[in-house]
Amino acid sequence: MNRAAAYLERGTTFLYLVLFAGVMWPPDAYFSGGMVTPQGASNIYDFLEFAILVPFLGLGFLAWRRDFPQLMRCAWPVLALCAFAFLSAYWSDDPSIVVRRAGTVTLSTFFGIYLAARGDFAWLVGALVKVYALAAIASFFAIAFLPQSATVTGEYYTHAWRGAFTDKNELGMACGEAIMLSVYAFHRHYGPRWIARFTILASLVLLYGSQSKTPIVFMMAALYGAMIVLALRRRNALGLVIGYALIVMGIAVGGFLAVGWQEALLALGRDPTFTNRTRIWQLALEYIANRPWFGYGFGAFWREQSADTQTFWTALGFKTPHAHNSWLELALGLGIVGVTIAGLGWLAAFYRTLRVAAAPHAVHVAFCLALLTAIFLENLSEYEFFRAGRLMWALFVAVLVYLGREVVLSRSHRVAARRPIQIAGLAPGPIIYPPVRGAIVR
Repeated sequence: MNRAAAYLERGTTFLYLVLFAGVMWPPDAYFSGGMVTPQGASNIYDFLEFAILVPFLGLGFLAWRRDFPQLMRCAWPVLALCAFAFLSAYWSDDPSIVVRRAGTVTLSTFFGIYLAARGDFAWLVGALVKVYALAAIASFFAIAFLPQSATVTGEYYTHAWRGAFTDKNELGMACGEAIMLSVYAFHRHYGPRWIARFTILASLVLLYGSQSKTPIVFMMAALYGAMIVLALRRRNALGLVIGYALIVMGIAVGGFLAVGWQEALLALGRDPTFTNRTRIWQLALEYIANRPWFGYGFGAFWREQSADTQTFWTALGFKTPHAHNSWLELALGLGIVGVTIAGLGWLAAFYRTLRVAAAPHAVHVAFCLALLTAIFLENLSEYEFFRAGRLMWALFVAVLVYLGREVVLSRSHRVAARRPIQIAGLAPGPIIYPPVRGAIVR
């Protein structure tokens, strides 16, 4: 790849990171402050985004064709979920919308695989910091000069900022991700450190203005997960003790939250109903019970022309575009079977993290666990997992593939360590094995 092609590839990748981050995108939804395109209908901006993404990914995977088989094996959980999403068209009431949405989420999945295929984790983190620095500048500009578009007024949140995003919760989520990425980039010297400093400070201000509390929770949990892995990576008795103590502490805190979650929400200043989300979840469970195993087809439940959707919205009292919970959204679209496949994807991600937690070559494993923790918690009250054109889904896929490749590398290192050394010039004699790391050689 010559220099011009490399600049074009990086520039296009950066542009798609901006689009997937949702910075003033799509513009019709941003400037209107709500849904412009009817639920279930095609959007011209989404069409253009994915139409251009197809040839870009084709050229990208052509450049990485030697790694393609290994990438597909590492990504098998998410590819299985994509395949089942396409399959759900057979029992859906609207097969065309299922095929369309399954296609866009599959392209988003391949974009995440492509991010991992590039193998440049440092560039990716540095680029994401720049993306969120750009988002912060755009947000401050919108708040100053487009206050009607950049501010949300409502019953629960008065004059909360949404900045360059379509919703205050999306701004808060972006700020949480930006802070995590910028801290890691600053620590590892990925990109100019002054950009990381600016992004951290700007994101803290915007997070306060968004009045969003969920990012605080997932950042604290992400830090906790990273501390566990960092303790294990010490590879000594002290690290093991610290890691074990942190795990026990996490289980205790989890047990407390399971019993007193309402008190915890009140302490954070949050509404115990999660801003009417509990009502959405209750109604979603009722509709899931009607088609429990295979659901209504991927993305086919939320349609303007659907009688079930209209009844749902009438009972709720307002139009919600999704279930505000990724597990319930998957259950509506793909049923218990789809939720099980998604669960296998999460188990694979956490299992791979544990497999390479202490591996010297897996230098980003602690940050990967922090990202996975943040993504998991954010998706308990939002829908970003397995959603087309969303950065959080692309990052989950990239982390899953990265961890898969590290597991393969770790396995090859163990095999090489056990392979006998052939000494040239010697007749058949005793086989000499290289010492295994950690073993005592006398």
